[in-house]
Amino acid sequence: QITLFTSLFQYTYKIERDLRKQVAPLLKSFQGEIDALGKRSKEAEAAFLNVYKRLIDVPDPVPALDLGQQLQLKVQRMHDIETENQKLRETLEEYNKEFAEVKNQEVTIKALKEKIREYEQTLKNQAENIALEKEQKLQNDFAEKERKLQETQMSTTSKLEEAEHKVQALQTALEKTRTELFDLKTKYDEETTAK
Repeated sequence: QITLFTSLFQYTYKIERDLRKQVAPLLKSFQGEIDALGKRSKEAEAAFLNVYKRLIDVPDPVPALDLGQQLQLKVQRMHDIETENQKLRETLEEYNKEFAEVKNQEVTIKALKEKIREYEQTLKNQAENIALEKEQKLQNDFAEKERKLQETQMSTTSKLEEAEHKVQALQTALEKTRTELFDLKTKYDEETTAK
C-alpha cells in the first residue's frame, strides 16, 4: 500500500508539474494580450482627445456673418447716396429751369449746365469706383475667410474620420482578442476536463 501510495503521489506530482509547464506559456500569452489591449485603449483615448481638442479650436463663424452684415450696411449706404444724388439732380433741374427763365443769360446757363453735367459725371464715376472697390474688397475678404473655414472644416472632418477608423480598428481587435481568449479558455477547460 505504501508503494502504491508513493507511486500515486509521484504520478500526481508529475501531472501537476506538466500541467504547470503547459499553463505557464498560456498565462504569459494571456497577460501579453491584456497589456496590448491596455496599450491600444490608451492610444484610442489619446487619438479621441486629440481630435476633440482640434474640434474645440475650429474658428467661430460669427465674424464671417458680421462681415456679411457690414457689407449689407455699406450697400444700404450706397443706396442712400444714390437717393441723395437723385434729389440733388432734381434740385439742379429746378435751378436750370429758373435760370432758363432769366433773359439774356443763355451763355451763363449753358456754361453752368456743362459744369453741372461734368460735376455729376465726376461724382457718379467716383461713387461707382469707390463702391466697386469696397464691394470687391469685401467679397475677397469674405471669400478668403470662407475658404479658410472650409479648409479647417475639411481638415477636422478628415482627422475625425481617421480617428473613428482607428477606434473601429481597435474595437475590432479587442473583439477578436476576446474571442481568441474565450477559445483559449474553452480549450484549456476541455484539456483540464480531459486530464
